[in-house]
Amino acid sequence: MEGDDVTLTCKTETTPSILSATFYKDGSLIRTESTGHMTIHNVTRSDEGLYRCNIIRHGESPSSWITVTEKPTTTAPPATTEATHPPPSCSANLVHKVVYHLVVFCPYFISTLLMVSLCRHRPTGNIHSSVNQSINQGQVSELIHCLHF
Repeated sequence: MEGDDVTLTCKTETTPSILSATFYKDGSLIRTESTGHMTIHNVTRSDEGLYRCNIIRHGESPSSWITVTEKPTTTAPPATTEATHPPPSCSANLVHKVVYHLVVFCPYFISTLLMVSLCRHRPTGNIHSSVNQSINQGQVSELIHCLHF
């Protein structure tokens, strides 16, 4: 990140691992460090590039790209003396609308389904009268049958 210090280290896999190393950026010599590491202080975007190092009699490292990211800017919020209300969020508005539609729509929908269900399963008037007539005739015939014995 911009403004930070970056340390590049060049080591060998064999002992001694810390030897004098020469550092390169984008193919150009930067400098030689006897400690095997190089620190870039207060990096900026201009420090971005392809870095590698070389240790004499041990070889060269693979190249590594260094990217410097921009430091986030921090600004103080504006000073206000009035109490302000935060703007309503989209999710709060969405929840409000969903609840409103459920409260309005669900009772209407349920009552409509109930009425349709009741209308489809209600018996017709002819069945009631024929059942009543058959019951009445059956009771009358039982009474007549009882009287004969």
